Amino acid sequence: MIADVATRFEPRSMRHPGPAPALRLVTASEPSARAAIVALPAGIDLLTGLVDAAGDAPAAVFTLLSGAFSQCVHCLAASDATGHTVATYSDWMSFTDTMVLGGSATIGWSVDGTRMVHSHAWFSLPATGALGGGHLDPVRCIVGAGGLRLRATIFERIDVRQAPDAETNHAVFAPVTIGEAA
Repeated sequence: MIADVATRFEPRSMRHPGPAPALRLVTASEPSARAAIVALPAGIDLLTGLVDAAGDAPAAVFTLLSGAFSQCVHCLAASDATGHTVATYSDWMSFTDTMVLGGSATIGWSVDGTRMVHSHAWFSLPATGALGGGHLDPVRCIVGAGGLRLRATIFERIDVRQAPDAETNHAVFAPVTIGEAA
């Protein structure tokens, strides 16, 4: 099932359609960032749970440690047949009762100014033993029985904003130190 999906994507060389920026990796640090272990309760969607955990902080990063999704909706990278981008997303795939094996999530702000979560995870399907993973839909991923355990790093002086990227033709997430130009 999951393995069948993964074998449809063969390795390939990729070149983004736009000009590469002089600086691709953008970093920011905040020594005073707060760290915490967070437990999201069963029944909450991932977006709401992470937004609640971040509170008023402009940005946060999370490591998914353990737990379950009663509903896990995800996709994989796929070739863009239009050529507008090198890669786009596959169709959404949905599984029930998945065991989270690990993952990450970043919360910041979308191009339109709303809260946004970018998240990837890997998981197993206990009923079959199959393994899977990919880009999560945080609105449609619902925390399962027993909750979801995460490690959080909460920032007060770093913001994460989505902005158009000329190289990839995607909107990408990047950190910005608050008070500096984006």
